[in-house]
Amino acid sequence: MADSSARNLNYNYEPSRKARSTFETERRMSVDPNKVPFSRSEIFILIAGSIVTIAMAAMLVFTSVAATSAQHQLANIQTELTSSQTDSSNLRQEIGELTSSSRMNKIAKQEGLSLIESNIRTVD
Repeated sequence: MADSSARNLNYNYEPSRKARSTFETERRMSVDPNKVPFSRSEIFILIAGSIVTIAMAAMLVFTSVAATSAQHQLANIQTELTSSQTDSSNLRQEIGELTSSSRMNKIAKQEGLSLIESNIRTVD
């Protein structure tokens, strides 16, 4: 496998005596490139982003629950409406059957009533 040889090179740089003495007298600060400290603004942005994310998740759950509740209410109202329409339809059919002329004539005959054609008036 061909790999870059630049990764395997070790640089052996030795500073000159003058540079070495200056280097040794200065305060050494070790910096690990994997551990970079966070600045205050980065910490603030991280905390603010976390709070906003949690708030948005809570709002999402709240709206989802509200939408589900509204759907259940809508389904219940539609069921009641369908039931009312069916009842209304049945009652209209019953009214039609009870007020039919054949039924009226049958009841009139049972009660001993007769139909007098001269008393009937037709409206066009």
